[in-house]
Amino acid sequence: LDRHLAERGDAVAIIWEPDEPGEEAKRFTYAELHAEVCRFANVLKAQGVAKGDRVTIYLPMIPEAAFALLACARIGAIHSVVFGGFSPEALAGRIEDCDSKVVVTADCGRRGGKRIPLKANVDAAAAHAPSLERVIVVKATGDDVPMHDRDVWYHKAAAEVAADCAPEPMQAEDL
Repeated sequence: LDRHLAERGDAVAIIWEPDEPGEEAKRFTYAELHAEVCRFANVLKAQGVAKGDRVTIYLPMIPEAAFALLACARIGAIHSVVFGGFSPEALAGRIEDCDSKVVVTADCGRRGGKRIPLKANVDAAAAHAPSLERVIVVKATGDDVPMHDRDVWYHKAAAEVAADCAPEPMQAEDL
């Protein structure tokens, strides 16, 4: 992202089309995307994620999915994307297989007009995933979901961090 800021900072980098008819598309310039990625990276760091740590991303197709992926790369964390349609058991297996300490999810997802209880699935998976320490929850639908000691609302955590984060130096052979 950084290399595009000087010449393309005001150009559109991402156009997000919602699943719900009538909901408006969102556009993010390179400068806005950079700020969102840096903010997400700082939230991850504030939750203890460091270079080489694994982060499971269990999100619907929302802008925060791109922010989370790019934030992991920015801080040198390894991301594992799990399809939002997977069951709690399948999710738990993937969390444990990669030794993930953080899951990024949403309250609920929407797909084909149906709600998918992502946070509830993470809660069910957590019982079978002892490596899991933190869950970062994006408010995607506004559905009421139970929050536990390990859970953090992304919007609240993002309001407390800067929108600038230097990229982690990486070697060519780093994971």
